Amino acid sequence: MAATTLRSLTLGVLALAGVVAAVPAGAQGVCPGRLSANSFAPVARNAAIAVPDRAGTENERRLRDSVLAALRSNGRQVSADAPYILSWRGGISQEGGTELGFGDTMQDRTFRDGDDISWAQSVPRAGGRRVPTLRVSGVVELRDRSSNRVVWTAVLSCERHGTDDAALFAHLANAVAPWIGQPLAGRPF
Repeated sequence: MAATTLRSLTLGVLALAGVVAAVPAGAQGVCPGRLSANSFAPVARNAAIAVPDRAGTENERRLRDSVLAALRSNGRQVSADAPYILSWRGGISQEGGTELGFGDTMQDRTFRDGDDISWAQSVPRAGGRRVPTLRVSGVVELRDRSSNRVVWTAVLSCERHGTDDAALFAHLANAVAPWIGQPLAGRPF
């Protein structure tokens, strides 16, 4: 009996080692990072959320589509006249590409107050030099429509890997959507 159990355990470990070896050593998530959030008022789990359609660029439309899909897949109702309005602003910065250490690439754009979906991206490539780290940062706010007060806010930051914008936006939206209305402190995603 003990020999059979030991043989089964050994075969299980060897199978697991084979699976682990099949995964490329450099394989990383699209943007591993952390999410922190503050809740200033209760938000009912079944409360509908509006995501205004004010996106102007292709990436802003992609981000909005990803946010809507993530909200719906997490059981949230989405409605244009919902009692809560979700806004999402973010960008990509280059870290370590200059002597200053952190070069903001938002180019004359600041985080604005409002109910918008905005995304800035235009990172120059470092030709022949060390490739800089690309840092993704975002701010998400949920406002009460009737009072226009922020009832929940989150900040996220991650290190971007790859160049697929659709995958990046889906990753970020899916990291945030389950936690809307809840406080968090540095939750990895």
